[in-house]
Parts: sequence; C-alpha cells; structure tokens
Amino acid sequence: MNRPYDLIVYGATGYLGSLVVQYLWANSPPTLRWAVAGRSEQKLAALLDSLDRTQSHRKLPHIMVATLSDDDLGRMASQTRLVLNTVGPFCKHGTPVVVACIENSTAYVNCTGEHVWTQQLAARWHDKAMTNKAISSPPDLMTLLLARRLRRPLGPVFFTIQHTWTGYSGGTIASILAGLETYSIRQMMAASAPRATCIPDAGPHHPHLPPVLPVRRDRFLGNLTFSPSAMADQAVVMRTWSLLQRYGDRTEQYGERFSFQGYTTAPSWLQAWSSFLAMSVAVVCVILFPLRWLLQWLSPQPGTGPQMTGENHFVEWKATVAVDGGDVSQPSALGVMRMNTDVYSVCATLVSEAALTLLEVLDGNDKASMVKKLGGGILTPASLGMLYVERLEKAGLEWKVTEIGKDE
Repeated sequence: MNRPYDLIVYGATGYLGSLVVQYLWANSPPTLRWAVAGRSEQKLAALLDSLDRTQSHRKLPHIMVATLSDDDLGRMASQTRLVLNTVGPFCKHGTPVVVACIENSTAYVNCTGEHVWTQQLAARWHDKAMTNKAISSPPDLMTLLLARRLRRPLGPVFFTIQHTWTGYSGGTIASILAGLETYSIRQMMAASAPRATCIPDAGPHHPHLPPVLPVRRDRFLGNLTFSPSAMADQAVVMRTWSLLQRYGDRTEQYGERFSFQGYTTAPSWLQAWSSFLAMSVAVVCVILFPLRWLLQWLSPQPGTGPQMTGENHFVEWKATVAVDGGDVSQPSALGVMRMNTDVYSVCATLVSEAALTLLEVLDGNDKASMVKKLGGGILTPASLGMLYVERLEKAGLEWKVTEIGKDE
C-alpha cells in the first residue's frame, strides 16, 4: 500500500487528541510517517509548536486540514494506512470517518465508550470492513490474559476498575449528552444486551445467572458498585467472545458459559451503596431534558479537560474468573493490571499503542493474531493479541495473572 502516511491523528487539537499526539511524538518510531488532522490549520500549527523540540531525532508530523465533509474524509483516508480518530461524540461524527476508511481500505482505531454507537457500527459495517480490510480496535485485555493463563473454557468474569479522580473532559460530557439526545431508551436497552455486539453464528451461549444485587462484596476484588463504563466494557469483551468462538482455535475460545460483569471499586460497603444510589439519581435527572441542559451549561467546553498536577495518579484493573464446570462462586484465577498515570493519559497510551501495534500487524510482524487471520472487520484489542500487550508493557503497563490456590 503506497501511501504518504502510515498514520493520521484526526481530531488532534481536542483534549484527548492532543494527548495522543504528545504520546506519539515521544514514543513512536522515528521512521513513522504521520500527520495531524482537524478543521483549524492555526490550532494544528499551535499544537505542533507546543511539542518538546529537544527530541531532535524526530520529524514533526505534517498538518492536514480536514472537515467532516465526505470529500475531506475520503481524501484523508486515501492518503494513510491508518486513521486514529478522536473526534466525538462518535454517535454524531464517528460513522462518516469509519465509512471513509472502509471505502479506502484504510485501517481505523478509536477509543469510544459509546456502546450504542459501537453496537450499531458493528451490526452494519463488519462484513464490509472485512471485505475492504478496515479494522476498528477500541481498548479489552484482562479477559484475554486470564484465558491464556487457564487454557480452559471460562465461566463468569467479574471485572473492576479503580483510579484516582481527575474530573471529566468536555468531550466525555458531550458524548454522554449526545447519546441521550440521539438514542431512545429502547435503543440503549437493546444495545446493553450481552450479545448485542456479537457477530452472528458465534454458537450457543448459556451463561450462569448474574448477581441479583448491583452492589456486592468480593473476597478478591473488594466492595463493588455500579461502573459507568460497564456496558461499554461488556460490549467489547462479548464481541471478542463471539469472534473467538467463531474464528479462534479451540484453546483460544472462552466457551459457551462465559459472561462478563463490570464494576467500580468502592472503599467501603456503605460507600458502594451510596455511590450506586447517587448514580441512579443522576441518571434519572440527566434523562430529564432541563437538567440535561443544565449539565451541558456547567460542563467544560469540548476540547478542554482536567489539568493534571503532580499527584500520584494511577489506574488499576482487577478481575476474577471461574472455569466452566467448576464452582462458579470460587474463582480460579485473579488478574491485576495497573498503569501509574491519570485515566486520560492511560486512554491516550492505549489507543496510540493499538494503532502502532496494528501497523506492525499490517506489516506482517504477527501472523498469529486475529487481525491477521480475518484481514479486517469491526474488531477488538484482543484481536491484536500478545504483540499489543508487549507494547503496552514497554509503555508502563504492569500485569499479573495468578491461579488461585496454586500461586498464592
């Protein structure tokens, strides 16, 4: 594929987009041919001027002005091997970018948490993306690592995230509000079904019944409560389940009893219930239009976000899994992953390394990955395989999987 660029960051002057550009400037291979794209040439030039020029061995990325018009998006996609898209809300602006990439056989990566949009995208565009070798890879690694350790059909996975508080960016709030304006409650509920994002013909699925209470105490994970990202996490993980069930080797498959439940860790049992009740009230209030308008008025402007201080930030994920055929109340393995930085920098690292990994796969450096096997489609991080994990390790990811009762 003879194109002038390996990678274009679209939406580079947004809050997350600028973090991605800073990460790639500091960590990408010196040989990377890349560009930054957006609507304002002046803002793009200012972004490049802000980069640390002491890294003299690197060439500054080129600037490309591109609006959301079909002509501009098609021109952009035709000049690169991969588009890394950070322009949200994705339910409003994401689909034309994906379509342009599919039509130009260009790989595509984003970092959206908009699970309804993801479900609709997968249902409509997966087959054509496979035909034209376009690839979407939003960030789901814990389950992959657990499955590789156990090498047996899995039962329930319980997953939790804990991180230092940074506040929300304007783009995050805008995506939440756009989703509420774009989709009906019925569409949201349909997209939240466990198999909503799964590919057809993945085979039978008979998971164990999930816990009844929304708050629970877990011996290994602590006090668990509602997670705002749980539906998006489940959508990605279950899509991986379906891809492996249909296309993976038997040793890679998660099995028909597999399920995924996401939570947030709370310091205490009381705080777990308080958090759940507060979140429930907030959801009801936001659904009411006048309060939604008030939230929009109070939230940061799109393109802005929290300014990080010198605090010790971290993001930590934990998960337990039981194997199929055993006692599902007794987990067989515990996984822990951690990155010692703030949540938005973690997101920038994950999506940047996904893009760099994907370029390696397209160059033929990992013939065993699902991406290489399928050639394209609406795929997930697990499709990038262990090459992605290895790159993230070099970027600061710490992880460990322990078989409970064996390695304790």
